[in-house]
Amino acid sequence: MQAAYMTFAQEVIKLRSECRFLRIANARLRRQNDHLIKKVVRLEQENLALRKENNLLKQKQLLMAVKQQQLEMQIESLNLIVEELRGMVFKKKKKKNDDSKSSRETNNTDADKEQTNKRKSADRSKNSYRRKTPSDSEITDTYNHQLTHCPDCGTLLIRLKQIIRYVEDLANLTELSKLLRKIEKHIIGSGYCPKCKKRKVAQKIPPQTTILGENIKKFVCYLSIVMRLSFEQTRGFLKNVAGFDISDGEITACMDEQAEILMPEKERLFAKIRGAPGRHYDETTWKVQKGGQGNYCWITRPTIGEQTIFLMGRSRGKGNAQELRGAVDNQVGISDDYAAYDNLFERQQLCISHPKRKLRDLSESETLSQTSKSECDTSYKAFSNLYKNLEKTLATEYKKEIWLQKREEYMKWMKEIAVITKNDPQKLKTIKQGLKQNVKKYFTCLLQPGIPADNNKAERGLRHIVLKRKISYGSKSQKGADTMSVLCSTLLSAWWNKPTNFFVAYNQMLTA
Repeated sequence: MQAAYMTFAQEVIKLRSECRFLRIANARLRRQNDHLIKKVVRLEQENLALRKENNLLKQKQLLMAVKQQQLEMQIESLNLIVEELRGMVFKKKKKKNDDSKSSRETNNTDADKEQTNKRKSADRSKNSYRRKTPSDSEITDTYNHQLTHCPDCGTLLIRLKQIIRYVEDLANLTELSKLLRKIEKHIIGSGYCPKCKKRKVAQKIPPQTTILGENIKKFVCYLSIVMRLSFEQTRGFLKNVAGFDISDGEITACMDEQAEILMPEKERLFAKIRGAPGRHYDETTWKVQKGGQGNYCWITRPTIGEQTIFLMGRSRGKGNAQELRGAVDNQVGISDDYAAYDNLFERQQLCISHPKRKLRDLSESETLSQTSKSECDTSYKAFSNLYKNLEKTLATEYKKEIWLQKREEYMKWMKEIAVITKNDPQKLKTIKQGLKQNVKKYFTCLLQPGIPADNNKAERGLRHIVLKRKISYGSKSQKGADTMSVLCSTLLSAWWNKPTNFFVAYNQMLTA
């Protein structure tokens, strides 16, 4: 109604005003549109940058996941190493066996019984707790305690009988030094021969007025090698027991002289060892302070007999194992899986006790997760059963066809044990890889009789050297290490063969 009363001029003014407002609004919307277009472009650029950054982060995440997995494996390995070192330093605590009925019912498998009852009490008779009755040749003194009258009332006794008892004791300790120590005074005649134009003597005159005799030289070697005493302990023992003063230099001279005399005996031991069907090899540390070839001791022992050859102050290189083996290689080499023994023997028997001990330690580890520990425990139980069956087979009479059939069964069994699963820790994977790679070498013992499945004989021989090393800390020089090699080879072979006749065997080696 209002437009009907408006004039043309008023209507034009109104339209012009509305048009002006519309142009202003349009300009404002154009500016907003331009701003939004720029904002969209900027957001698209930011979006593209964020997509690139997201892709980089995803790649980094994948790398970090791989690195995290590697770090977890490394931490697991380091925890196992720390656990082993802690066990070596502080010793493992023995687990208390639960004598309750429930524990006996749950631990029914052979592997569990082996863990809980590792040592069984020996079946001993009443006589095993009594001292052995001496023979008549061993009796040094006899005392006759007569009784004819009652010591209380003086009545003559009837139905007399004698009761024999023995008292084993040492000689009078106050006279012990006089019994052990002996000093000989030698008056050596000398004269000049006018025909020969030389001075003659009744026997060779030593350069010093007082020298050491042959018995003390042998006894010093016995104390140092067989009894594992250090120089200080040897000096103290001889001083306190025999009243015998001796210096470190004299002990060294005694051992060097005896080693030089016993060198041919070591070569004879070498020749005798080569006649056995197989030989054990192993090595341990033996420090040499100055000028040594290395800080290791090597050992070889035959499967039959107690002969032993040592090489001390050597490196851990393969050449030392070749020197022990010799030029003739007609024996089975029994060793651990150290790389120096690879391709050294035509036939090699790897020690099956080594992986068993490694699997046992893994199953008893307290640093592994529950799933990993479960896998280790399963592998250990399976390997223990395999080991027991192998021992039973070796204890039977050798029959080639049966033993070869058993060998194929055991090899298949070990391959099944060596299958790697996703929950296996890295150390278990390494053990399984070694079992799978050397499966044939673990059962060489079934190809011929007389070959053990383990290398325990060499380890028992090295135990004596390990205890000696803890006391004397090795050798001062390479010459001392070579002297120890000869003395340990000859004296320990005689000691382990017949300890009761050791000094008789010692004298025979010196005069051979």
